[in-house]
Amino acid sequence: MITKTFSSGVPFVALLVLLDTSLWGRGTKNGLTEEKAPLTVSVYNEAGVPGEVLSRAEAAASRIFQRAGIAVTWLNCEVPAASEQASRACGEVAFPKHLHLRIVRKSAGLNGEAMGVSFQGEDGIGYLADLFYEPMEELERSDRTDIADLLGHVAAHELGHLLLGTNSHAVAGIMRARWTADELTSAEAARMVFLDQESQKMKERLLETREASGRVEDLTSRL
Repeated sequence: MITKTFSSGVPFVALLVLLDTSLWGRGTKNGLTEEKAPLTVSVYNEAGVPGEVLSRAEAAASRIFQRAGIAVTWLNCEVPAASEQASRACGEVAFPKHLHLRIVRKSAGLNGEAMGVSFQGEDGIGYLADLFYEPMEELERSDRTDIADLLGHVAAHELGHLLLGTNSHAVAGIMRARWTADELTSAEAARMVFLDQESQKMKERLLETREASGRVEDLTSRL
């Protein structure tokens, strides 16, 4: 299954979602410590996105996931890799806890407005998403869009598809299929996050996977 993210025909202005990022491993909720679910993402920058833009985009996506109770570790991967260790780390595939993002100039077959696509099987399992940088550059030129924030939001959206499974577009929040200028005004920007039920589903999925891995490792150590 392929899930696509499109821009709309109206002016698009991406704004930074201002969220608390003071606690990464753990957060607080109602005065209690809340564990963050870990997620690792290998990023392949085949589009040549400037390093400063990519860093700000990853920070923007991290803030969105932080709000959902997920702490993201980004691996900026090169081909060929700088070392064998880096190659192993970047090449790991472990659904859903280690996903891959590839940033390319544009889609080879999708509508020219498409900004991203996630690849999933019929069972809803997939670990790879592509982001298309050229349509984002066009929005930056035409509407003065902050391209780093836009890239971060699209990255969060496509990773959300991989974590949530099939049919995961929503009527509101970051998982909307189409984003308009009105939805990213200063009054509405705070809504461009994962909905509570989406956050809970993704976090539970990641934590359950980690706990299952821990049980297997513990059993292996006893043999």
